[in-house]
Parts: sequence; structure tokens; C-alpha cells
Amino acid sequence: MTDTAYLTTNKAPNRMHPIALGIALAIGSYSTIAIAQDKDKTSHQQVEQQHHDAAEKARAEKEAERNAAPAIEVIQVTARHRVESMQSTPIAITAFSAEQMKEAKIEGLDDIAGRTPGFQMNAYTSSEPELFMRGIGSDIESAGAAAAIGMYVDGVYVSRGTASAMDLYDLQSVEVLRGPQGTLYGKNVVGGAINFITKKPQFDEAEGSGEVTMGNYGLWEAKGYVTGGLSDNLAGKMAYSGYMRDGYGENTYTGNDADSLDRNSTRAQLLYTPADDLEILFSAGHSQSKGVPRVKHIGYSAGRNAAFISDDPRRDENSIDGHENSQTDSLSMKLDWFTDVGTFTSITAYRDNEYDIYENAAAGLVDSSQVFDPWGDPADNTVGSDEELAALQPDDEWLSNKAEQSSQISQEFRLASGDGAFSWLGGLFFMQEDISRQEDVDYWFHTQWGTTAGNVANTTDNTTTSYAAFGQASYELTDALTVTAGLRYSRDDKEFTAGASGRRFDNWDNLHEDMDGNRVESYKVTTTDSWSEWTPSLNVDYQATRDMFFYYSLAKGYKAGGFNGEGMEKAVEAVTPFAPEIAWNNEIGFKTQSFEDRFRLNGAIFYTEYTDMQNQVWVETGENTPDNLQTMNGSGVAKGVELEMIALLTENLSLNGSYGYLNSEFTDDFIVNEDENYKGNAMRRAPEHTFNIYANYEWEVESLGDASARINYQYQDEYFFDNSNDPLTQVESEFSVDMVLTLKSFDDTWALQLWGKNLTDELNIGSTTVYAAWDDTVYNAYKPPRTYGVTFSYNF
Repeated sequence: MTDTAYLTTNKAPNRMHPIALGIALAIGSYSTIAIAQDKDKTSHQQVEQQHHDAAEKARAEKEAERNAAPAIEVIQVTARHRVESMQSTPIAITAFSAEQMKEAKIEGLDDIAGRTPGFQMNAYTSSEPELFMRGIGSDIESAGAAAAIGMYVDGVYVSRGTASAMDLYDLQSVEVLRGPQGTLYGKNVVGGAINFITKKPQFDEAEGSGEVTMGNYGLWEAKGYVTGGLSDNLAGKMAYSGYMRDGYGENTYTGNDADSLDRNSTRAQLLYTPADDLEILFSAGHSQSKGVPRVKHIGYSAGRNAAFISDDPRRDENSIDGHENSQTDSLSMKLDWFTDVGTFTSITAYRDNEYDIYENAAAGLVDSSQVFDPWGDPADNTVGSDEELAALQPDDEWLSNKAEQSSQISQEFRLASGDGAFSWLGGLFFMQEDISRQEDVDYWFHTQWGTTAGNVANTTDNTTTSYAAFGQASYELTDALTVTAGLRYSRDDKEFTAGASGRRFDNWDNLHEDMDGNRVESYKVTTTDSWSEWTPSLNVDYQATRDMFFYYSLAKGYKAGGFNGEGMEKAVEAVTPFAPEIAWNNEIGFKTQSFEDRFRLNGAIFYTEYTDMQNQVWVETGENTPDNLQTMNGSGVAKGVELEMIALLTENLSLNGSYGYLNSEFTDDFIVNEDENYKGNAMRRAPEHTFNIYANYEWEVESLGDASARINYQYQDEYFFDNSNDPLTQVESEFSVDMVLTLKSFDDTWALQLWGKNLTDELNIGSTTVYAAWDDTVYNAYKPPRTYGVTFSYNF
């Protein structure tokens, strides 16, 4: 059986998926003309009668569904590379079907994170989102570092965070696996995995779907696909997603929008079945986006910058508008061969990612021609004192241009047995990834020691070659009790190059230091290192009754070590590696269903020990200079409870919800600076309580179709954005409310949605940074404000 994730239910199938209202209208017009012109076909009156009969049949089927006893949908997942019920899978997993995402207007990974316990997503920019799960994640920008949370598209590992900003379109389902996935997945991940499973081409007659959305902030969005058989053994599919909106903010200096976005994505697939036992899927994708960075708002200042805090956090002065541009291309071939021994799977893939970000990471407008330097030539000063300069403008400007190009090739082989009392899976994995990253900064600072300005640049280039062999076997001791054990060997080789040039602002002579300790204007160094690890796993699961399933899981996760590289003053610091991350996760889980399949409660209790977590921290560089970002290792513990619930309260009303409790802290000495130890600190991006609940009410609208109203409430507790637990980095508790009203025809041909997100217009934080040129200043970037719109979809 091939890897597929789908959702079966007692409801009639719904094929509602995206392309554009224009396509739907064109098809309708073409059908009408064709009927009128073809005299050999059914008469107009007969066609009307056929449409009437079809509508009546659909109405009768809907009525039969309503009269049947309601039951919770049976969710099938492929988290273990085989199709199985989520209720009998010994993993903490949250799954979203295509229909569920459509009905709830789940359109991005941020929507997924808000509905998954233990999952936190922050986005400083749209091209560099930061994913955290159960207290672990990564915000290290160097080319020498990797992600803690793995993303996979149809089994292909996605190495860089740029791809996580993708639109959720043309998908069969999304699966979020929490905790280390150290055995089965091609690229080992330490914190969790996110699987995006696309819809396969269909061999039936041509069919498709189109969707168009209009909303506030000038939103226009079109999605769609068309699929069908091209021959007896070849099927194809084309899918498209286009998104365009104005900015959520404004640069009041230029008068232009900030936080705007224009994105287009296409995907083409061919499914070839040369024999009954062989299936080959070819996929190609392209995505391109252009936008303007978010407003960076001064949320707090200890004094120096307080006068420049904007009254409107989404409108602020900035010397530049900037840009955020990205592009992703992908090719893959997946082969499934069904033999007497088992199913052989091969996944060959290539991906190419690039992005370019230019922004002022500080807030406010700086006129760098205004100068006061107490140590320089008085004739160069344009003002007479620090006080005069401080009254004119904020104390810093940071015009940053980041550009990154990356490419990866990967090959995975798997052989899996069929179902039985004893089942097994084995595999091999290879990946080579090349990353080239450059950052160029024009800076201006005004401190108590004068004004300094200049340019500093750094580059990091990295080639990683990864190898792995993995296997897993399950044995049914009884009809109810199964033991599963797995083992994986991973090796990662890295060749890393770092360079720095320009006038530094954070030391006494504005120079760099080479490997010999010489003060130089620039350096470039290269080094290599390798890491390897064995990662075992053990699962014991017990199907106590038809509706009660329990499991215990012990799993080890591993992420390779890496290099700081970016922004290092000293060459030796750039090439000094940080250690690999290791996670040991103990987990007890239960999955239950009761009240005649009208109530479901799933949960997990976990205890995870993290060793050598890779943390980016601010390190003191000198008595009179700003701190510098470096990556250091620290160990800690995360423990918690995760619950997910579905209840069919009546034939029309259902209630879904999730809750996560997370307690995480550093347990060993984690000495950052001479007098700063993070031991006992809470881990960053780890709110203690998260909560999500939504209610859905369905009813019939006479002569029109089925209607539903869905309201969703999300809450997350306060948390620290950085490991320092500086109160200035604390993000207060936040919530948001979304609502969707849907009306769709009885035969699911068309649907109309009215929707709104963040209806109460909360000012929720996307990222926060504390920086001190003169004194502590907090810079915030915010999540989207209240948005609303209308969506029309048509299936053909």
C-alpha cells in the first residue's frame, strides 16, 4: 500500500478544492454552449430534468445521512509509512484532512500551530519562520546550523525554513508528529515532524476544483487543480495557488505599505502505473513570493528611545521600505513496487531554495548626517551635545540585507513487509545539501561614547552530507498487545566556510581577528567536522478494547552539530563547532472513543531530557560595546500533558478542542557570560498553557444546501522569547477568535464562505528583540490584525 493519508466518514464525499471563479464560470458557459450546439444530445428540457433529479438524489442522500446515527470521522494516517487508524497509532499526532482545512480556513502553518498542542511558530520574517515543539526548536541563521523540527512533502525532507511559509493547497492531509522521530524518517529530527501529503492524480474522467477569495487589505486569492487520466496507465494533475494582499502596516516616512505579500505556487504531477504491482509518481513544483517586511515597532524603551514610540504599532517611520523575496523549486520521483517480499519504495528528490531580505531591523527614522562625536573633530559635529542628538532621532539604525541560496539532493530506499503478526521496515537515506548565505549591514549607533557608523558583512557556506540506515520491527504478542523496536544510525559530515569584512562596531579597533590572532580588516576560514549517533526507539501498545488504546514510547532524537559563523569577530569563534542535540523522550499515551462513537479523547504525558540543546544567546563582547549573538549548548528537561477532544453533542452541533501543558527549564549549568547562568531558566518559546476550542453547528437551508457556522478560540499563556528570561522578552498571554460561515450545495458542486480571523483585532506578537545601543529597547513585529473576506468554490 502506498503512502497516503486520508479521512473516511459516514458523510458523502466532498471534492471541494481550489482554482478560481473565472474557471468555474468558463466551464459553465462552455457546457451550456455545447449542449445547445450538439443536436444529437439531450434536449434543454431533459437536461433541466436531469439536474433536478440529481439535486433530489443528493438531497435524499443528505437526508439519509442525517437520519443515520452520527459518528466521529475515522482518521487514517501514514505516520509510520503505512495506512492505519490514528486511534491505533502509538504516536502523539494531530492530523488535518483537506476538507477540515478548507472548512476552517486553515491556510498556513501558523494556523496549524495554533491548533496543535505543544507547537509554537514565530515569524520574524515570512522567509525565516521559527518552529518550536515541546520546548525545542531553532532560530540559528548560520548556514552551518539545521532545523530541530523536520518538514516533509510527500516523504521528501525540506531542509530550510523558507518552505514552511508555503500555502496549504492541493493537499490530502497534514500530519504533525510531536517528539523525536528517530527511526523511520529519512532525515532524523529531534523535536517533531510535519508531513504534507498532496493529492495524487486520478485516473477517472477529468475533474477539478476552483476557488477565489476576496477580503480586506486588498486580498485576492485563487486556488485550483485539474486532474484526470491521460491513458490507461498514466494520470496527470496541475495545481495552482495565487495570493496577493496589501500591507497590514505602513511606513509613514515613505507612505508605502509594510507587511505586504504577493505569492504564486504551481505543482504538476504524473502518476504512471506500467504494471499492476508498480506505481511511479513524478512531481514538480515552483513557488515565488515578493513582499515588504513587517513594521518593527518600539514596544518599550528605558528612556533614550521612548520619545519615538509610535502611537500605532502597525504604522511607523522607517528610512527604507525593504523587501522579502523568495523562490522554491522542487523535483521528485517516488516509486512503489509491490512484491511478494514486501513493498519497495524509492524517493529521489531535488530542491532549490533562495531568498533575499532587506530591512531596517530597528524602528524609527535616522538622519545619519546629524553628528555629535565628543572624541572627534568638533568641526565635524552638526549638533552641540548628546542631548540635542538624542532629541532628534532614535539611537540606532540597522539596514540589513540577508541573502541565502540552498540546494539539496536526496535519495531514500525503503522495504516494508505486509501486515501480519510480525511486520518490519528497513531503509537507507542519503542527502547532500549546499547552503550559501551572506549578510551585509549598514549600521548607525549613537551611544554614551559617541556616534559610530559603517558597514559590516559576513558570509557562511556549508556543505552537509548525511547518511543513515534505519529499521523497525513489530511483533504481536497477543491480539491486543504489540511490541515495536527500531534502530537508526545517522552520520553528518560538514564542510564549513566563514568570512567577515568591514568596519566592526563592537570592539575597540573596528577590526576582525584571524586564526593567528592578528587584527585584520577581513578573514576567511574553512573547517570540517563530523557527527554520528545511534538512535533507538521502543513502543509497547495495547488495544484494551475496540475503543481504548494505550501505548508507552521511548525514543531518542538527534540533530547534528554545527557552526556559529555568522557575525563572529574572531575567526576562531566562527569555526568552533557546537555539539549535537540529543533528546530522550518518555511518553505514555491513550486514545479513547465512547458514547457510541460520539466522543473521542486522546492524550499524551511526556518527559523529555534534552542534552546540548543548540541555543542562540547574547554574549558580552566588551564593556562599552553591544552584545553579540552566538550559539551555545545547554541541557534541560521538558515535561507536559497534551489532550485532544472531539464531541458530537447533537446531530447538528460538534465541539473540538485541544489543551497543552508544558513545563520546561534548563537543568545544568549554562554559563553564558561571566555572571550569567541560565540554569533554572524556562526554555524559550514554550508557553506553559495552550488551549484551542471550536464549535461547529450544521443545518439545512431549504432549496439551497447545507450550512454551517464554525467559531474557533485559541489561547496561549505567557512565555519568554529568549532563554535569558529577561522580563523585556516576555510575551504576555494572547488569544484570537476566528469564525467561518459556510453554505454549500447538496451535491457539493459549489460553496460560499464568509470568514474572519482575529475578529477582536488583538495585537499579538510575532517576534520580539531586545537591543541596547544607548539603553534597553524592545522591537516588536506583530501577527496579522483582524482580517475577513468571502470565498467561493466550484467543483467540476
